Amino acid sequence: MEKQIKLAARLYRCRDTARTLYGDEYQAKMKEYREYIEACMKAKGLDELQAVLYLSTEIKAFKETEMGVVNLMAAVVEMLEPSRKIL
Repeated sequence: MEKQIKLAARLYRCRDTARTLYGDEYQAKMKEYREYIEACMKAKGLDELQAVLYLSTEIKAFKETEMGVVNLMAAVVEMLEPSRKIL
């Protein structure tokens, strides 16, 4: 259980980092990365987290940049638990 909690905390930190860095561009950037994840899920028969793991470890364009991995993790959080706008 502790391992899953630590993973969730890392994923949420990635989402917070991406939100801060991209500001108003955040949703558009996450849409782009969501499409990568969904394509991988479909092509490889993986769930969301498995697809992120695959993309971040096997695909050169993602694994060679820290922001690529951060964006993948932020996007998967948005897929599993979308941000809510605060009024």
